Amino acid sequence: MLGIILVVLDLLTLYFLFFISYFIKVFLRIGVQFSFDFYINNLYWLPIFIVILLYFQGIYTNRFSFFEESYRIFRVLTIGLLSILTFALIYNVYAISRYMILVFWIFGSFFLIFQKYLFKRFIFKKGLFLKNVYIINSNENYNFVKKIINDNIYLGYRIVENENLADDIILLNPLIDLKEISKLFGKYKNVKFAFAESGIPLLNVQIENIFTQPLSFVSVRNNLLSKNMLITKRIFDIVFSIILISLFLPIILITAILIKLTSKGPIFYVQERPGRFGRMIKIYKFRTMYLDADKKLEEILKNNEELREEFRKYRKLKNDPRITPIGKILRKFSIDEIPQLFNVLKGDMSIVGPRPYQIEEIEYMGEYRDIVLSVRPGLTGLWQISGRNDLSFSAKLKIETWYVLNWNLWLDLFIIIRTIPAVISGKGAY
Repeated sequence: MLGIILVVLDLLTLYFLFFISYFIKVFLRIGVQFSFDFYINNLYWLPIFIVILLYFQGIYTNRFSFFEESYRIFRVLTIGLLSILTFALIYNVYAISRYMILVFWIFGSFFLIFQKYLFKRFIFKKGLFLKNVYIINSNENYNFVKKIINDNIYLGYRIVENENLADDIILLNPLIDLKEISKLFGKYKNVKFAFAESGIPLLNVQIENIFTQPLSFVSVRNNLLSKNMLITKRIFDIVFSIILISLFLPIILITAILIKLTSKGPIFYVQERPGRFGRMIKIYKFRTMYLDADKKLEEILKNNEELREEFRKYRKLKNDPRITPIGKILRKFSIDEIPQLFNVLKGDMSIVGPRPYQIEEIEYMGEYRDIVLSVRPGLTGLWQISGRNDLSFSAKLKIETWYVLNWNLWLDLFIIIRTIPAVISGKGAY
């Protein structure tokens, strides 16, 4: 039933976009002007075609996270509309308006994603169309997985404690007998395998089937070891950092003046941090602490056991007396990190990546060290949108290891978008 409602909503959204696109074209006098009837008669099938493509991507039959569903919608519109546009250009089919195709690509993804976000959050919060899921093979990650599912209301799942009430089954880190798994396949329509905090790069997995034989290959790809993908990421970093430096130039100037007027010392704080492959780089930040802050830290930790334990766990102090009044504001909204855009432009850092760790933290990184230090540190990252400084040191390392192993450009774009509300709220920043 929910699938049918979503299909109807998408068709209404796309035909509404069709209607709006035509009147924008008329108002701006773009290209050759035809009547609205002409476009309806020749392109009425376009919204239906898009919905069919979305159906084959499982948009109306499966439950995805907001991130995964948005990616699938964007991919469908990009590939589908690009195919139509290519066909129209090659065969000079004037009835297929290039303008209408372009508008559908630019605005279609946004309208569909935004509409689904509002609708699903509304109905699932009301308890409508929720799917009951039962988690099998509970281990030490049970509470971790349960919290993620409950926090992601967009999934539309309700966890039940009785298997007989379940619509779907989730196997947590499935290591149970294959015969038992086969029984579940015969009983339930959907059986999901959950790999909590897995070190396997599952985001870039491809399954290859040999249809004539009962054999399948699972290909796991590490994108950050691909030369072409590294070049793509570097180009993205250069373009994006230049744009941000241009936009933030007034903030940079005002911040520099405020720092100079409110405390003694330099405007910038320069510190050596391990970069890619552990090579030392100089990180630039706006100074947020008083002079001789490192010496003061030693004195503070020496005389206070509670603060020593806090620093051991988080490698930070929530109420750090070394921070200046203006520094607290800069840190809360991450303004102190803006100068790192020049590190990105220089090639020492990336827009998105693991946080730049301090030299003395390397010895505490354990088995995560080689993976985390195999890439450039980032101005923002998965850690920043997952709790920032409220996360323990080990939790940050697990999250950043997952990012490195599962990287793709779409993940970077998602993190950048999610960074904006995280920075504005100032949650977890100190």
